[in-house]
Amino acid sequence: MALTHDLNPKGLRVSIVAILVVLSVQAWSGDVVNIFLVPPNGTKTPSRSPEGFLQVVQNLGPLFAWHVYEGVFLIIFSAVLLGLSFKWSIKRSVRISAILAFFFMLSAALGGVLFVLSGLENGGNSAQMGGSFIAVYAFYFIELYFSK
Repeated sequence: MALTHDLNPKGLRVSIVAILVVLSVQAWSGDVVNIFLVPPNGTKTPSRSPEGFLQVVQNLGPLFAWHVYEGVFLIIFSAVLLGLSFKWSIKRSVRISAILAFFFMLSAALGGVLFVLSGLENGGNSAQMGGSFIAVYAFYFIELYFSK
């Protein structure tokens, strides 16, 4: 029995472009949050819990909340795109790029959560968030290239 695939390279490429657009908006909101909303000396360190995380998000206002919720959306979108890359392409390069993009998406999110839970003071967590974000962006461009 032959393994069949529902190949749809055009749909995959459109989906990759869509996530790149959302990632660009996420980058802009992250820059605004980091430059204008994050206090220079951080905040009181919250409890290491979902409640503590949400308290910091709520205290910093709607743009900060937008950045967080868009991050959650991006994780979901990245997981869907990972599945689509396996469904719509048989190229190993496309699939590996999607796996790496998803992995670094999770790494960026983890860095962001830990940065918030540090009271917005741990530069290492912020660097993890930013560096992993750059990797996500790069791997989606690589996937776009290989999905031709």
